[in-house]
Amino acid sequence: MEPRRFQLEGPSLDALKAKVMAEHGPRARIIAAEKVTVGGIGGFLARQHYEVTVELPPRGRRAAPVEADLPSRAGIGALLARAEEAEGGFGAAEPVLPDVSTGTNAFAELMADLSQNTGAPTRPGDSAPAVAPAVFAQLSPGSGAGAPVPRPEVPAPLAGAGDLVIVVGLGQDALLVCESMAAAGGFSAQALRAAGAVDGSGVGRAGDRRAVATARAAGVLAGHPIFLAYGIGRGVSEIARHTTLIAALAPDQLWVAVDAGRKAEDTAAWVGEVRAAAVVDAVAVEGLEGTATPQTVNALGLPVGWLDGAASGSVVL
Repeated sequence: MEPRRFQLEGPSLDALKAKVMAEHGPRARIIAAEKVTVGGIGGFLARQHYEVTVELPPRGRRAAPVEADLPSRAGIGALLARAEEAEGGFGAAEPVLPDVSTGTNAFAELMADLSQNTGAPTRPGDSAPAVAPAVFAQLSPGSGAGAPVPRPEVPAPLAGAGDLVIVVGLGQDALLVCESMAAAGGFSAQALRAAGAVDGSGVGRAGDRRAVATARAAGVLAGHPIFLAYGIGRGVSEIARHTTLIAALAPDQLWVAVDAGRKAEDTAAWVGEVRAAAVVDAVAVEGLEGTATPQTVNALGLPVGWLDGAASGSVVL
């Protein structure tokens, strides 16, 4: 008898892996994965989801065991890497740290261990509704006040179980934004992580791929996203190292946290470095009361989704 195959789609690979394990057991294998981009203009602000092909062995037969492959680019990680290379038309950069494949026994054991130690049942069906892609007119530094401005949908933080939302900023700005996003979504401090130069007392660290995979698995089990605050320091002298790691962590959504009171040129410089390494989905603005010209943030050409700890009412200031 031939193996049985079918397709599933979801917001993240972690959620799909949990769904397959819960509904079909360890005999099911993910044999193909594809990252699908929908909407946007030239890929800008497009919405992404994942599609996987699942294979079940013929009835009455036992699947051969699969060895754990934490140090290798095997399983779902390699499949996704190939899909991204095909989509982008160029070779993927070497990861900073080894992949943690979600298609192996090792990841299943990690999920089981977290479930046992936290007491949280697996909730594979939990996922946030897809966020509609925003159509944003990119502004240039010379845009006048009278220029026509569209009224697109304001970006919102992802809220699906296991979704990875990374907020990048100077100093503690990213942590302030992550805390307000978690609070607005009704999530506890368990949804927060810190990395880079952020000083997050009482917040778990997740500064490499293995720690991020563990955090996302915990989010899948507990039914909440992971808000990772990544600080690049004040002097940004090592920003290239930071941006390389941020890209390697492969967030489902990437924000930049900017202080409206800082010099526009300085903000544009470090934000540009982040955008050169990864696609930035939106900007979170802090410090509105500290400046008379917050509109300089519009020159970044990014939609504003968060303002001083709450959802923004418009994509431009």
